[in-house]
Amino acid sequence: MTDGYRVAPAKLASAASELDARTGALRTVQQAVAGERVPATAFGQVSASSGCAAGLAKTLSALAADVDQRVARAQVLRDGLTASSAGYRRADEQVAAMYRSLLPEDPVPSAGKSAAAGGWAGTVAANRMKVSDALAAERTRLAGLSDPDAIARSKRRIALYQSIIDDHRQILRFDPSGNGRIAELVGTIQPGTRNVGLFVPGVHTRMDTFQSYADLGRSLVAADPSGRTAMVVWADGVFPQNVTTEGAEASYAQTMAPNLKAFGDELRGQVDSQTGGAATITAIGHSYGGATVGLADQQGLPVDRVLHVESAGMGHGVWSPADLPPSQAGVQRYSMTAPLDPIILAQGNAGALEWTGIGHGADPDTFPGVTDLTTGHDAAGNVQWGLSSHSGVLKPGSDSWENIYGVLTGGHVTEAPVPVPAVLP
Repeated sequence: MTDGYRVAPAKLASAASELDARTGALRTVQQAVAGERVPATAFGQVSASSGCAAGLAKTLSALAADVDQRVARAQVLRDGLTASSAGYRRADEQVAAMYRSLLPEDPVPSAGKSAAAGGWAGTVAANRMKVSDALAAERTRLAGLSDPDAIARSKRRIALYQSIIDDHRQILRFDPSGNGRIAELVGTIQPGTRNVGLFVPGVHTRMDTFQSYADLGRSLVAADPSGRTAMVVWADGVFPQNVTTEGAEASYAQTMAPNLKAFGDELRGQVDSQTGGAATITAIGHSYGGATVGLADQQGLPVDRVLHVESAGMGHGVWSPADLPPSQAGVQRYSMTAPLDPIILAQGNAGALEWTGIGHGADPDTFPGVTDLTTGHDAAGNVQWGLSSHSGVLKPGSDSWENIYGVLTGGHVTEAPVPVPAVLP
């Protein structure tokens, strides 16, 4: 329209960020000016020294007050820009939702973004508005932080929220409270989809660390040029944050497992309705996430394959196939653990302590019916072992990543070499 105007919420958000930076610079000046003290002796031992010192102090005080006023004005303007950006985004989503309501309930699926979420389109739209509100709130919260670690975490959250909005990411679950809870669909679930992964991360999972796991999902989806692979990265739970004090506790997995099972039921319904039952679902649990997947498996998680990656265990109380329900008899199971990854201290070693709520069941690598896979080398050709291998196995280009992709797509996998028994002289 020639008599109208166009609003770009991203530009408003960018302007708010720039104001944040300038406000920070003003605060630095304010602190320097307010802390400046010049003794009378600086003006020499003359009768006017005290008057000069007092005059300078008055000037500095007035300057500090002026800077303080400008900081306050900048903050008001920044908050206004942030709120406006969120408001325009929310209005855009509401208008988009209105138009979607006029479309057929079951539009013809395609590879485009509009069909990527399948029956979750309404959920994705609603969560997009939640993310927009969370972005505005997080920008305001960041302005009041002083702890460097808290600032870094807040900035990572803001970067995630901005990416979700700018890149039209498909968020299936979203709750920014506390450490945050989130689940994201990467790729497309439609009639041609054949492989769907459900990835569950481990200790240290929070909203501000979620992006690294989302990147893993993207790498797996991008590796299939046919577009037949999709991933859900699930972090819709409260995860332990300290390996030493919380990593051995089963309570976190016990709380998350029923929610993961319920989400798995929902995912199976979406996949089957879109593909006519032609796609397989693979649950992948990394570290503590392996114990969570294991307990959901025990509760009947409706998947075709389960892959434990540097997993803490098969799940609290799961020590043999008899501990799994009949519904899971046809599930294919795989596991991989790099040599000397400290996670081996948790795998199958807490049987006597399980009554206390400690431990995560049997070692997945040696569990009956599980195919043990090699972690091999990283992208640079180095053997993966030790502490660095715990997360290193998730990196593209490694033998372990190739095995993850092989399990997900039902393709080639490389099994771990069978240990050679020692021969006594």
